Amino acid sequence: MQQQLHQEWYHGRFGSDTGGSIREPASYCGIVGLKPTYGTVSRYGLVAYASSLDQIGTLTKDVKDSAILMNIISGHDKRDTTSLDIGKKDYTKCLTGDIKGMRIALPKEFLSKGINEEVKQSILNAAKKYESLGAIVEEVSLDIGEKALATYYIIACAEASSNLGRFDGIRYGYKTEKYNNLKDIYRNSRSEGFGDEVKRRIILGTYVLSSGYYDAYYKKAQQVRTIIRKQFSDIFNKYDVILSPVAPNVAPDIGALSEDPVENYLADIYTVPVNIAGLPGISIPCGKNKEQMPIGLQLIGNHFEEEKILNTAYAFEKMGGVI
Repeated sequence: MQQQLHQEWYHGRFGSDTGGSIREPASYCGIVGLKPTYGTVSRYGLVAYASSLDQIGTLTKDVKDSAILMNIISGHDKRDTTSLDIGKKDYTKCLTGDIKGMRIALPKEFLSKGINEEVKQSILNAAKKYESLGAIVEEVSLDIGEKALATYYIIACAEASSNLGRFDGIRYGYKTEKYNNLKDIYRNSRSEGFGDEVKRRIILGTYVLSSGYYDAYYKKAQQVRTIIRKQFSDIFNKYDVILSPVAPNVAPDIGALSEDPVENYLADIYTVPVNIAGLPGISIPCGKNKEQMPIGLQLIGNHFEEEKILNTAYAFEKMGGVI
């Protein structure tokens, strides 16, 4: 096992995905990024950000390497209470490339407002390619984007506020050198050790968990989360996988990100619903824009059906992948 891990490590890396942090970089860089079903891979050793959303996954050069790494990292771990015992699988055995008769859902709302036209066209071209492979691609309604985004940032920030409270400069995390008393250690360690975005999310999370606002925000977000899960479940009663963009745009230029955090959060609109529902999702290259920047497509599967999205991704890759 150790030798196998050493051999395959060259071909891939591990990452954590709370709302798209594996799939979006994979899309931007033209590689494969897999976020497994919540609980499939142990999170032992991961710094907890949002415990009900965080999941370890893979970043690899192709789909087969993603399957190989999943063989190694999936499985129950008694050190992680969210780790599920679903038995060991060989994810490479599902890579047949045969998707004839597979039913693929294409959410029309994911291809409407806010998406770059070149990204949209690449996804539509990919849908046609899947049809040429014998799959049945049908447009469906999945109007959850804005609801999922708001729900995600309430839940994630609330859990971050709780989880990151341990980083006080005493036992965990950065410790300031400027202090005269215990209060100074807490205040200065957190002020110096956390960046602006982390502080922003901690403040928001503390607010939604505070007395008088818990029911209005956090509890409501958990109720909406249940609705989102139900909408995904309804689609998977009829379809095998869901095909969608990974992000509305290609990778931004260095320094080109907006200073408006809300505008930047919209980049996660296609990925965060997957984490909220605890589903598996994979990003694979599907095209390039006129500047030759990579574009990724996302395949979403039902719980513990990584084999389906891996094989669907493999079929596309086997037929040439990038259009």
